[in-house]
Amino acid sequence: MRAQSRGFTLVELLVTLAVAAILLALATPSFADMLRANRLAAANNALVTALNVARAEALRRGQPVTVCASTDQRSCSASTNWGTGWVVFQDTAMSGAPAAPQNASGSDYEQRMVSASPATDAGFTLTGADQWYRFSPTGTLSWSTAATLGERSFVLRNSLCRGNQQRRITVNRIGRLRSAAESCTQ
Repeated sequence: MRAQSRGFTLVELLVTLAVAAILLALATPSFADMLRANRLAAANNALVTALNVARAEALRRGQPVTVCASTDQRSCSASTNWGTGWVVFQDTAMSGAPAAPQNASGSDYEQRMVSASPATDAGFTLTGADQWYRFSPTGTLSWSTAATLGERSFVLRNSLCRGNQQRRITVNRIGRLRSAAESCTQ
C-alpha cells in the first residue's frame, strides 16, 4: 500500500501566490488614500487644537493670546503660509502686529509661549486668510487684515488631492471654529 502524501503542489502554490499578488495590487491604492486622509485629518486637528488652546489661554490668563504663522517656531512670519508651522503665545502688543517672545532661554519666553507646532508634512499646503489671529481676554477674535467679514478660513490640502480630501477650517469673530471636508476643485 502506498502512503498518501499531504501538501500543496507547485501549481497550487503558484496560483495562490498570483491571487494574493493581485489582491495586494488592488488594495495598495486604497491603503495609500487612507493614509493620506489620516495625515490630512491629523494636520487639520493640530491647527484646530492650537486655535482652541489659544482661546482657552486668553480666557484663563485674562490677556490676549495670538496664533501666528511661523517658520522658526519662535517668531511670527509675515506670511499666510501656515504650512511652515505656527506659534501660540501671550501677546503683549495688544494691537498691531503681534510680538512673539524671541529668546528661548529667557523667563519672558517661558511665561508667554504657549505652544509651537512644526511644519505640516511634505506634500501638504495650509494657507490662511491672515498672518495672525488674536484672541482677546473675552474670547473674541481679531485678525491681521481689516476685513469686515465675520469669518476667516484656512484651506488644508495635499498635492495628490482627490475627491473630498481638502479641509476648510473656518473661524468667526466670537472664536467659533468649524472644519469641513471639501472637494479638491474648490
